[in-house]
Amino acid sequence: MTHSLPDTLLVAVCGAHMRGMPLEPQMKRCGAQFGAIAQTDDSYRFHALVGMEPIRPGLIRGTPGSGAPISLELWEMTPAGLGQLLTMIDSPLGIGTLHLSDGRKVKGFICEAIAAQDGSEDITDLGDWRAYLAARTEAQTTLKKD
Repeated sequence: MTHSLPDTLLVAVCGAHMRGMPLEPQMKRCGAQFGAIAQTDDSYRFHALVGMEPIRPGLIRGTPGSGAPISLELWEMTPAGLGQLLTMIDSPLGIGTLHLSDGRKVKGFICEAIAAQDGSEDITDLGDWRAYLAARTEAQTTLKKD
């Protein structure tokens, strides 16, 4: 994907800021425009941070092969827009450099490792936030029926 907007950078999101998700309006307020779908390399563990509202995922980077490719969206954003987005991000999330499966490095949401020890759910095997939400909804529906 090439940048179609002048003076923009790619910012990767993998959860609540994706299209159709509860925090997408934050991306729009910061002037971001959706660009493409991508994946991380296989060094990431993926956690559901169920203590946040709305729940959000956290990407924690380890060594190559210690995780799995995680689906994400790439958004085009100006540096000023990214600065505005930074003011809206709460710990344990932050912005850092993500390594993509195609070898590119882009800015995107990362998570402090401590979050994996604070009651989060490891969802690495699902590899996709939408898949996690669908599985969670199905499990809740099943519990209500029982």
